Amino acid sequence: MPNQTFKLTGRAVLLGLIAAAYPVVAYTAPAARVAFATGDVKAIGPNGQSRSVAKGAQIDQGETISTNNGRAQLRFTDGAYVSLQPESEFRIDQYRYDGKQDGNEKGFFSLLKGGLRTITGLVGRNNKNNYQVTTSVATIGIRGTEYTIQYGQSIVGTVGEGEINVCNGAGCLSVTNGESYYVQSQEIRPVLTNKRTDLPPPSPQNPPSTFADGENVDQSGDPCVLFPSQCGPTPLLTGTGDFNVAYVGAFFGPGVVLNSASTVESGQLISFNRGFVDTLSGPYADVDGDSLIAWGRAASNSGGEVTHYAVGIPTSDFSALGGMTGSYALMGATTITDSSGTPVGMLNDMIMTADFFSAGFASLNIDMKMTLGSSSVVRLPSGGGSMCSGSLSFFASQSTGSGSVSVSGAGFFAGTNAVRAGFSYAVSDSELGIDGMGAGGLQQTGLSTTLIQ
Repeated sequence: MPNQTFKLTGRAVLLGLIAAAYPVVAYTAPAARVAFATGDVKAIGPNGQSRSVAKGAQIDQGETISTNNGRAQLRFTDGAYVSLQPESEFRIDQYRYDGKQDGNEKGFFSLLKGGLRTITGLVGRNNKNNYQVTTSVATIGIRGTEYTIQYGQSIVGTVGEGEINVCNGAGCLSVTNGESYYVQSQEIRPVLTNKRTDLPPPSPQNPPSTFADGENVDQSGDPCVLFPSQCGPTPLLTGTGDFNVAYVGAFFGPGVVLNSASTVESGQLISFNRGFVDTLSGPYADVDGDSLIAWGRAASNSGGEVTHYAVGIPTSDFSALGGMTGSYALMGATTITDSSGTPVGMLNDMIMTADFFSAGFASLNIDMKMTLGSSSVVRLPSGGGSMCSGSLSFFASQSTGSGSVSVSGAGFFAGTNAVRAGFSYAVSDSELGIDGMGAGGLQQTGLSTTLIQ
């Protein structure tokens, strides 16, 4: 029986929290990492060897994820997410993404059984033929969309956002926002149905003994950060009190203040104390975050300067993190602007590892990717940094043709067990003659014991 492919033409791409978290010391990026796993989840290699996987595990091309009685969620390096239901098998047939859309990126997958919900990333965004999910009943080509597949002897699914083409040997069917589809077999043309995909929720279980901020899940076990519509809106940070603040302005470099008397209203930083009370005013732009951390940019501060900021709830006790290594991925960031507030670029991705060696101190590795000017994509690999008494500082640089790009930044950790990090930075591109600034937030994707050689 020939395989089938789904093709998608997307109208919108949900790329929150861009790029997966992976160590940056040696940038041999895996295809994906496990963002969430419960139960007996295994990765099976092309040679048939099996290994158990948990949150943070690396998943490579050619491997098959078998959830057995559990669940798993994968985050791919292009920003895509795949959330796998119990008793599912999902294989990464071919995957390539080098941090840029140059026509060589590709993602070909097979759903061997079970169900999945996914939000697609950058692979296939420009060329829909570069991305597809294959079953024995039909094939789906995906680009810039959210959709589900439930696969047994037949296929049913629902498109949450975007548009897909479901194709098999009998023909193709276009499925758009809110519509559901049904494919009985390879020989029968796909049809629309009024029944949404039923991906059953997990069985009731006792709540965990400990709970980490940022791990809210919906009734299907999917983190709310991936499918926020399943959990309702996340309130943005609001309050008056002592917050951590990272900031950068038109005429001052990146700075950070800890436990600053501040006022925050729905993610908008109204005032903070950096030796004097600095009052910000709108219009605000790029305001985003969650209840622990927020970032944005204000049109002016007390001196009439454009200001980018990140603000968060302080991490109260770093002593518990001694000897641990934290992995962090980008939640979101402001548009890079010049001193007048004119956009000059975008931070596309940022990953960080933090080796906490004592209370309030850590060494950092930073990897950033950004677009400067109209199309210049720059990767700043493995920049160094440190946390000293709770404040972060970091740098990164990269040669580019006849010039170079350099970044200097400042920041802080936020939330219990440092589950968030906020940062501000200044960037300079000598080749393009661009000087810009930005701010954003990171979320912790893994915390493990540091191995001492």
